[in-house]
Amino acid sequence: MKCCIATDLLPGYIDGLTSPETNEEIEKHLESCDACNTIYRQMTAVIPSEISEKEHEVDFLKKLKGRMHRKFAAVSLATCAVLIGTTVFLQKYTIPVPYDPDCMTMERYEIAYVPNSFGLREWQYKSDAAESENSGEDTSMEKIRFVLNLSIEKQKALKINNFTSRSRTIQRDGKTVRIVYYCYTRTLWNSLFPDDSQALNSLINEGDIYEESFGRNANEDYQPIPREIYYLPMRNLDKLNRLSDEEFDAQKEAARLVWSGVI
Repeated sequence: MKCCIATDLLPGYIDGLTSPETNEEIEKHLESCDACNTIYRQMTAVIPSEISEKEHEVDFLKKLKGRMHRKFAAVSLATCAVLIGTTVFLQKYTIPVPYDPDCMTMERYEIAYVPNSFGLREWQYKSDAAESENSGEDTSMEKIRFVLNLSIEKQKALKINNFTSRSRTIQRDGKTVRIVYYCYTRTLWNSLFPDDSQALNSLINEGDIYEESFGRNANEDYQPIPREIYYLPMRNLDKLNRLSDEEFDAQKEAARLVWSGVI
């Protein structure tokens, strides 16, 4: 049997449609012909059945579950980022506290240039200096500071978190004047979630506005000058640093004069 005849008969042979005599001839040919035998094996190879509808559903559900997990992870990360960003914003965003003359006061006091416990001279409160041994006749000068006198109830009501001040020496009508603006603020977080147990630190309770750094320096060249201290309810006093002297001085129109004098 020729190969062309054998290959034509193979479909019928595989389907059982050929006669026994033909089957015998085809089988003899397949035993002796590797090429036709290869074709026969290819034609009789098991063809994978189509994926059942149930397998389709299982595969679809797996893919859907994977997409949902990825989407859930993305949403979770986005939510965490929003929560962290919101928390930082609430804790950083400040609100100016309105001026209250009953508790926001000024205080003048003296400091003296006296020896400390190590024998080195430095500036101390005059009351502390008076207790120092052998203080003698020492240089002294006045300072001024903000004082925040708050009762427990007032502290809870005002919710103050911070104290800021900005100052500058300017020339006004040919005269030297030191302008000081200050403001108490609270964070938006503390406004929404006040912590009654949080006590004010000393920097907020007593804020020095005397910019000269004394330390162990005698500051013999220091000369008192006129000073004007204003309460300026502004959220960010750092903006004043970018103003010209004229613009800086003009801010007093929106502020309240708290103290003026020479010191």
